[in-house]
Amino acid sequence: MKNKFELALRITSDLMTYCHNHGATDYKTKMNEGEDAITFLVQGHPVNISEAQLEDVNKKLHAPRQRDVENDFWELIGESEDFCELMLVGMSCDSAEVEYENERLTFTLLRYL
Repeated sequence: MKNKFELALRITSDLMTYCHNHGATDYKTKMNEGEDAITFLVQGHPVNISEAQLEDVNKKLHAPRQRDVENDFWELIGESEDFCELMLVGMSCDSAEVEYENERLTFTLLRYL
């Protein structure tokens, strides 16, 4: 697997890209690397998504972590338009929380090292 920090940056980038693709022009990111885990906070505003899209992003980010996928993460991203990058993010993290309020989309993820 590539450098853990590089993977963390890619996860953050993919979440910011999702926000951008749904209208965000203002972003807030925070990444905290502790001894046991990395936490991510990514916000985008203003974001315009439907209830169905919010449900879909929640489902994709709650895919169970699959450590073997992390080795292929770099090659899989961008392979095709149909492949879900957010599902790969979900498979690379241990927990995810998604909030959408007042056109602000917030992702909070945890990835154990």
